[in-house]
Amino acid sequence: MKKSLVVPLVSVALLMAWTPLPAQTGDDADTETPAPPGSTVITSDELHSDQNAHTSIFTGNVIAVGTNFRMTCQEMTVYFTNDNKVDKIVSIGNVVINQPGRVTTCGHAEYYHDSDTFVLTDQPLIHDHNNWVTGPKITIERTTQKMTVDGGRSTVTLGPGSMSSPTPAPTTTSN
Repeated sequence: MKKSLVVPLVSVALLMAWTPLPAQTGDDADTETPAPPGSTVITSDELHSDQNAHTSIFTGNVIAVGTNFRMTCQEMTVYFTNDNKVDKIVSIGNVVINQPGRVTTCGHAEYYHDSDTFVLTDQPLIHDHNNWVTGPKITIERTTQKMTVDGGRSTVTLGPGSMSSPTPAPTTTSN
């Protein structure tokens, strides 16, 4: 590199190092970036990424926003495949997943991309419309829409209207 280019590049680098990035300013702390269709945006107080280990660790006030969901937690580790595709996501600490008509809370959530499966532990609770599901371990297979609760006693609470009586068949009379 020519000496004439080194001085301007170093000057720009020094200025950028002292200028707060938009994510560091207090004005933008509570705003969320909407996810473009088909993508997920993750924001956090800190990010540590390791290209060699194929991991990114988001810590502090983690917010993940995607199509039809918003998830918050204290720490999220994203594991990538060798070709930089998401393999597994582990979220811990006050995990809350909001979806239309459903709120899920737990202390530990793992997502496996290949099987499109969530495994929820540490007091998982799913509130789906008027119904509640709890148990030690809840596994949700998104592709097949199957749910398994195992590892101990589980509870399902069916809310008002969930057990409505079947409508009786209309009767006809003849004259």
